[in-house]
Amino acid sequence: MSEYFDDKGLFMQPKTKQYGSHMVMTNVHKTTKKKYVNIDTRFSDDYNYSQIANYNITLPEKITEVKSMYITNVEIPDVLFNISSLQNNNSMVITKTSNNTKYIITAPDNKYSKITDLHTALNAKLSAATGDSNINFSVTASNKSQLISTTNTYSISFAVDSSGNFDKALLNSKLGWVLGYRNINYTINNTATIAEALPDTFGPKYIYLAIDEFSNGNQRSFVSPLPGSLINKNIIARISISTVAFGFGSLISANRADGSMVSDRREYTGKIDLQKLNIKVLDEYGRPVSLNGLEFSFCMEIEHE
Repeated sequence: MSEYFDDKGLFMQPKTKQYGSHMVMTNVHKTTKKKYVNIDTRFSDDYNYSQIANYNITLPEKITEVKSMYITNVEIPDVLFNISSLQNNNSMVITKTSNNTKYIITAPDNKYSKITDLHTALNAKLSAATGDSNINFSVTASNKSQLISTTNTYSISFAVDSSGNFDKALLNSKLGWVLGYRNINYTINNTATIAEALPDTFGPKYIYLAIDEFSNGNQRSFVSPLPGSLINKNIIARISISTVAFGFGSLISANRADGSMVSDRREYTGKIDLQKLNIKVLDEYGRPVSLNGLEFSFCMEIEHE
């Protein structure tokens, strides 16, 4: 048998050579170990009620010479509102054309599972603000939103923020888009103004988990075409939200095995030490979400020497 094959098993073994009075050992590799780290935001550094899912965590002991990090499981409550001031999608401005009086109509923050529930909330606000009970949202036979005013003519703008100021950034996340309206402005009179598209009350279809371990070796691994910006470079996992498997108020248990989560294995070109983490949960637009005072947890698989 060839001497090359005879020595094959020796290539990766440590070797010792003598240089004068010195012995030098080469080809020495430390054993790679795995550590599973459970993160629960109940035990964050600055625990207090926060509207935003943004936490600082300090591990009880430093993990040294970390080679890679990977998310194995996530447990997060499905309590995400689809209409809220935080998402900047709860308001519209309506103007009575006869006297140019403007009204800011704001839907209460909530999870509106049915479009009729959102219509009911908006109709109550419309009536209270304008004193006109003859302007109403309803549903057409083809399940689209429609808005009609039988006594007065109004103009309506969906390109506004929660304070009623003009804002067309992320128009496809605004209240009008949820209702099915695809334009910025409409005229409302005794002819029904029907939305161009079906309503979308699903809320976020997926969320991101972002972890900043304060290391220069963190490379951007998730790419999403957001208008005018890049998605957060610290994203390490994408979690799907199924309205069939999970309902509002239930617990989303996501992992790679069932396809509900995709996680990057974050590898470091130079080994790092791990102890302090900043953790965020982000929506499709890269904005921190609100878990309405509830906490979440996940497990990290850490490879280190």
